[in-house]
Amino acid sequence: MALTDYFAHQFPAMAAHWATIQPHFIRQNVSSETTLLAEGEVAENLYFIVSGAARLTHSSDGRDVTLQFFFENQIVASFESFYLNQPSGFALTCFEDSDLYVLSKADFEWLRATYPEIEPEITQFVCERFINYRNIFFEQLEKSPVERYQNLVENEPEILERVPLHLVASYLGITPVSLSRIRARLK
Repeated sequence: MALTDYFAHQFPAMAAHWATIQPHFIRQNVSSETTLLAEGEVAENLYFIVSGAARLTHSSDGRDVTLQFFFENQIVASFESFYLNQPSGFALTCFEDSDLYVLSKADFEWLRATYPEIEPEITQFVCERFINYRNIFFEQLEKSPVERYQNLVENEPEILERVPLHLVASYLGITPVSLSRIRARLK
């Protein structure tokens, strides 16, 4: 199992010990629509996406609201649930067939205890993730649906290329019909 450039750059202390750490990452292939974590469950795994795509959602008033998309070379979990052993307020579902490396909570704790020098890298990664979530939240509050869509076009075109439009609408906080109207108006 080769370590990706992204992973080595993001976690150099882990990369330095990869030969010892690698057996703790289990390769898993899952099909589209596989739920990796259901809302209300306690997260027991971290997932590193080798290929494929997933989304983090929250169910509100009977509808799923997409909070974020994840693609190749990204790590995903319900971090609050994983760290605090609490039921997750989010679900994690693949929307493409996906090839993943899975790190269990027990192996994660082993990794932290065995190589304490990786803790600052993990802390920085989690902090960056929460800052990103905060920015997404503020964008939803401060920008109009048209501005949110234009921001997506400019800054995250991969989402528009790979994600079904009804999920893009959910991510933007609008209905699929509204998204169609915005797209038609801006063409």
